[in-house]
Amino acid sequence: GAVKVDLEDVAAGGVIRDDQGRWILGFNKRLGQYFVFNVGLWGIIDSLLLLKNRHCDKLLIRMNSREELEYIPKEENLEANSITKIEFVRNEGLQLFIENPLDITR
Repeated sequence: GAVKVDLEDVAAGGVIRDDQGRWILGFNKRLGQYFVFNVGLWGIIDSLLLLKNRHCDKLLIRMNSREELEYIPKEENLEANSITKIEFVRNEGLQLFIENPLDITR
């Protein structure tokens, strides 16, 4: 997932992939004025709700060696960051992407 802060307005978004790294779903959602920590939690909650609604029966969460959720630096999470930023252009509430909107090979 990712968080974008722009003029005190924030959006959360992310990418859900299968265990082979293949695209399942991308999403973003403008949240208004929130603390950045809360926005990160909204991204996690939205991801879990989207998976539940798609009837996914298994979930793999990347954890570090201390059994904490793994933080992925922005430089390694460019796709989720780019999808989150789309919300500031479109401003449509929750957006779901069945296909990767950043995939230029389509």
